[in-house]
Amino acid sequence: MTMQHLEVELVGDHSPLATRALPTTLIDDDQAALDGFLSNYRESPANTLRAYSKECHRFHLWLKWTIPNNGRPLFPQVTPEHLNAYKTFARNAPLFPPAFLKANDYEDQPFRKPLSDHSLKHAMSILQKMYSNFRNRLTRDDQPFCKVNPFENVTKVKPKKRDDDLTHKALTDEEWGAVVDVIEALPRQTDRDRQHYHRARWIMQLLYRAFLRRNEAATLTMDCFIPGPDGWELLASGKGTEKRIIATTALMDELRLYRTSLGMSPYPLPGETTPAIMAVTGRGRGITAQALYLICREIYRMAADLIEPTNGHAALRLRTMSPHSMRHTGVSHSMDAGVSPRHVQEQARHSSLNMTARYDHKAKRAWREDFDKL
Repeated sequence: MTMQHLEVELVGDHSPLATRALPTTLIDDDQAALDGFLSNYRESPANTLRAYSKECHRFHLWLKWTIPNNGRPLFPQVTPEHLNAYKTFARNAPLFPPAFLKANDYEDQPFRKPLSDHSLKHAMSILQKMYSNFRNRLTRDDQPFCKVNPFENVTKVKPKKRDDDLTHKALTDEEWGAVVDVIEALPRQTDRDRQHYHRARWIMQLLYRAFLRRNEAATLTMDCFIPGPDGWELLASGKGTEKRIIATTALMDELRLYRTSLGMSPYPLPGETTPAIMAVTGRGRGITAQALYLICREIYRMAADLIEPTNGHAALRLRTMSPHSMRHTGVSHSMDAGVSPRHVQEQARHSSLNMTARYDHKAKRAWREDFDKL
């Protein structure tokens, strides 16, 4: 049994957003309107701003290619027919002429491959938000920049269905046990093997015990672990906010084990900016969110292979899991163990107790037990 070394670099963003000044309140052209919309997401996670910028800029580029230059802003001229044509274009993703791209400050083709239905739905959802913003922004003539929202006359993007029961997204005790068994069975004969083992163990324990999201874990540094009079805390950054959460004794024990395996001091030093999850090659380098995703997926696959002979359904579930599944599992197991819902809410940084309550197994068990009485 082996763990494949996985290091993936994120593809750079070649859109012409770069660095622009914040827009004025009144707008007269497409670029000012676009900058004004994207400025709403400058405090959001970098991935969110990058995704919104990419979708809006390449739609704007398509408009320049499609609508004849009549000296007027392009966004207000868009009709439902344009949106349908854009969908067809994105599904096929033909190449723009190089001269056209160069004239519009693009180095690469904005569509590297045809968009899937899921990706297209996500793109149209962003553009719909953009046009809603345009309806509320005024020109210097005190008129809405876009008087008509072209999305109002096309099929609306269906809202994402809320899953009121998140317990099934968490690993069961049997599935979690298979994950632990797989990690403990990883080879440790060579230095590289041991690095893979300790990193895999630390990743899963960090996601599970700190309820971290994938991007939060990938960007975490050692100085985010902060000692205090009551014990260690962790400064977690996610969805545009920073919040201190409890670094439990078990989590700090795992961190000590991981750091010791790297020849580092047992606990972080003051001001230490070393990545919390290290690359196996290259001292001082952290791993990307994509590499973390692939490592977790490989562990789940190996756990599925291990458990499949005795529980095919569990194996099928494990093959669909992602790093976020460990967050679901940690929250669900905490609720199941009787941890105060208020404490779980604070640790998971949920906006309300209603969100935390969706991880509670007790209500469903009581429901089942009542019917079992028959």
